Amino acid sequence: MKWIDNKGKLFGKINAIDLVVVILVVALGFGAYYKFGVMDKTSATAATQPVSYVVKIERVRSTSLDNVAAGDTLYDETSGNAIGTITAVNSQPSQMVMDCPDGTVKLADVENRIDLYLTVEADAVVNNSGTFVNKTYELLVGSKKKFYTKYISCEGSVSEIHNGTE
Repeated sequence: MKWIDNKGKLFGKINAIDLVVVILVVALGFGAYYKFGVMDKTSATAATQPVSYVVKIERVRSTSLDNVAAGDTLYDETSGNAIGTITAVNSQPSQMVMDCPDGTVKLADVENRIDLYLTVEADAVVNNSGTFVNKTYELLVGSKKKFYTKYISCEGSVSEIHNGTE
């Protein structure tokens, strides 16, 4: 017996294209159920908790420090969504590894540059999959992201994450 006959029917009973469409619709249905019904981070009933995290912004001018303050809202540049409120702003001189003419390597200050440390508080879903601000923005230590506030736009990375229970 042939799988597909001359009329394009599978086993002589159902059109192969119709079968592919039905399988695709069923797969999409299961995917939507899993995404919105089973996954903790996007569930409407997923409990959020306060978290704080530190964003490190390297080698910026000191004017950036003057343009950011506690109480400012921090946004993700990619999505434009608010991802927390800045609660503290700290800075220190920026440093980098320099190769010396004698072949040694040392840590030296970068002239006219500082590193900013923004402590940010937000509500997030914390589970085995990770920490998700606004149920969608995943916080990962070391991940480079573009951020902005009312007065500055920069690239930085999350250097620490503290759950509300710690």
